[in-house]
Amino acid sequence: MDRRCEMDLDGTDVLVTGGNGFIGSHLVRRLIAEGAKVTVILQTKDTGNLEGVEDRIRTKVADLTNAAKISKIVQKVNPQKVFHLAAYVSVDRTFENISKIIQSNIMGTMNLLQALDKSDYDCFINTGTCEEYGDNMAPFKEDQQMNPVSPYSASKASTTLFCRMYNKVLSCPIVTLRPFLTYGPYQKNSMLIPNTIINALHGKEIHTTPGEQTREFNYVEDIADGFIKASLSKKAIGEIINIGNGKEYKIKDVVQRILAIMGNPVKLHIGALPYREGEAMHFYCDNRKARKLLGWAPKTGLDEGLRKTIEWYESKLKKKELHRWMIKKI
Repeated sequence: MDRRCEMDLDGTDVLVTGGNGFIGSHLVRRLIAEGAKVTVILQTKDTGNLEGVEDRIRTKVADLTNAAKISKIVQKVNPQKVFHLAAYVSVDRTFENISKIIQSNIMGTMNLLQALDKSDYDCFINTGTCEEYGDNMAPFKEDQQMNPVSPYSASKASTTLFCRMYNKVLSCPIVTLRPFLTYGPYQKNSMLIPNTIINALHGKEIHTTPGEQTREFNYVEDIADGFIKASLSKKAIGEIINIGNGKEYKIKDVVQRILAIMGNPVKLHIGALPYREGEAMHFYCDNRKARKLLGWAPKTGLDEGLRKTIEWYESKLKKKELHRWMIKKI
């Protein structure tokens, strides 16, 4: 099997799972721009965030837990590169959906890798999560022991280990990327930045915790760029790599910056809410490995990214389409 990474994506057959999701939809658009021939596996016929590019991609409807169907799709597409972003995401620490998490995230990944067994692919990007680090000390480094604290993060840590085993035992060309907190267009309002923007657009006052906890915030197009660079890097094969800018910001400062850019349309009540139980006070990465192996570095500053994001949500409000990204009541 010839598994040498190509130097560009023009004309390359690419398979993407989770391509209609938040990060996935931005990655698909970038792949199209790079000239790749993109096939996206969707769980349903809903193309979600792929509005405007549906006619430039091929779509296949299948659940990753259906091994036979996934195998047929892989044989037909015969991808050179695979970007695996599909996952059942659960941000809480309850065990209510643990069976679905295990089936979707662990078995779904195994089915995809098994389906690729006889394919001549040169790179498989496994999407991990920064939550694999759990309650380790920040900044998080790739050589830190995984310490997941939820069923979701444990499932992603498991797939990371399986992917590492596939690489070591079978020489499969696999890279695991751990994207850190990401924001931008097409993100649902269950996350801090879109929730703040959408509430402000609707004239709702903002209530936060004391906001002293720090996080890093990555513009989604920078994260997509990290995926592209990893798929073209021979040095990345077999590695686990953080994708994040490594700059920490206080939550309260980010909320204040959003409202300032928007002209402070609503009141902000800092400290109105308590910290969550087990709240991590510092959560950001060491990105030196990505810089060294991939030549990757973030290009979008926080203020620039926030402006772009705000403008996008404003445009959706004007078109009366904003409800599509509102899964949380305001």
